Amino acid sequence: MKKDVTICFRTNEELKRTLETIAEVERRSLSSIIENILHGQVKDKVELKGTKKERRRYQRKDVSLPAFVYKHEAKESTLQTGSVISISLGGLRISIPEDYEVVNDAEFDTVFSVPNEKAPVKMRCSIKRIVEGGDSTKELGADFVDGDFPSYQKLHRYLA
Repeated sequence: MKKDVTICFRTNEELKRTLETIAEVERRSLSSIIENILHGQVKDKVELKGTKKERRRYQRKDVSLPAFVYKHEAKESTLQTGSVISISLGGLRISIPEDYEVVNDAEFDTVFSVPNEKAPVKMRCSIKRIVEGGDSTKELGADFVDGDFPSYQKLHRYLA
């Protein structure tokens, strides 16, 4: 998602310190924490107006987590950076550079960190949909097909 607008606002020192503490605990920037809070509030308000029924098996959480994507079967290194946009216990949506070659139903491995966890989450994913992202990116919707038990535990703690 392209971020081309700056918003400035005034607040009190106590709220600022609280937000900084949250950012430090989650190992994220203050800007990222504020953006996620605002996004959650806006999403809640918009969902109240709509009548769209959720068809997913697991509830999805909008996030902004740095990640690495790589093709497991490739002989040479195909490590690529990306950003997890949303995640659930069943899969994720990840933004990657437009020039990274992927096809539907192909598999890839991903490594990303969730807040409050020291070790990263490692998962094998199966691509279910590919859409244009914007700002020379594309987004992959993928199901988790394999991962170690500690990775599922970390996801469950984070999403609970």
